[in-house]
Amino acid sequence: MEMNIAELKKGGFMKQIQKDYFAVRLRVAGGNLTLEQLATIQEVAQKYGQGYVHITTRQGMEIPFVHFDNLDAVREELLAGGVKMGVCGGTVRGIYACQGSHMCPHGRIDAKELSAQLDEKFFAAPTPGKFKIGVTGCPRSCAKPQENDFGFIGVIKPKFKQNDCISCGLCADTCPSGAITMEDGYPAIDREKCIHCGECVAVCPTEAWQVGERGVRVLAGGRIGQDPKLGKTVIDFLSLDKIPAVIEASIEFYREHGETKERFGRVIERIGWDRYQEVIDRAAR
Repeated sequence: MEMNIAELKKGGFMKQIQKDYFAVRLRVAGGNLTLEQLATIQEVAQKYGQGYVHITTRQGMEIPFVHFDNLDAVREELLAGGVKMGVCGGTVRGIYACQGSHMCPHGRIDAKELSAQLDEKFFAAPTPGKFKIGVTGCPRSCAKPQENDFGFIGVIKPKFKQNDCISCGLCADTCPSGAITMEDGYPAIDREKCIHCGECVAVCPTEAWQVGERGVRVLAGGRIGQDPKLGKTVIDFLSLDKIPAVIEASIEFYREHGETKERFGRVIERIGWDRYQEVIDRAAR
């Protein structure tokens, strides 16, 4: 293998400060690895590294201190054990997520499943700069999607069955946006104020409040670094089946207008939020 640092980086091999040594970045979708994959990683790290791995801030994993001469062998043995390589540089990075409704009582969507689907479709897609996506299962935002170029927050549209209501008022007391008030003994909801958090559904003792539709709140333009900014809400409620189209439209906008290594949020700021909003609104229809 010829030492082309730029090409090696694209394939998940990151040059260390130690001469001829690399950290090998692995692909981890939604923070999940099987025991078989972990066994493969352990074996490779013991054989070619220094017997440990590094867990990244975005649920990824890296094997440090792999010598350049062993990179081909490491790749082959990882792939044979069902472990895929990660990426660096101008690409869609690994997509991370919280546990979501698969395990968490607060989850409004299955964040793990959604992140796996999006990772399968968009991982390593070329972009002008790094493009990070985060998925969190509810507005509590444990997975911090606001820090990403593109983020999704699980939300729901609640529906109400008056015949099952006992007029306890828990929903009105709990509603964080003040969208629910008690009128003539029953809750009334102001849909304009509703932030789709689903707390009314969670606290209702009789299931008078139920899930009407599951979806996501969409954020764009977040980044960390020397000039950090949180992502901005660009769609309050998006149906789950519309998510791929919105990502595709955003990546095309990025490719059309972005300069090399320019982050997505900076592109939007330079071109204009209004122009980007038009693009994403069309994709969401």
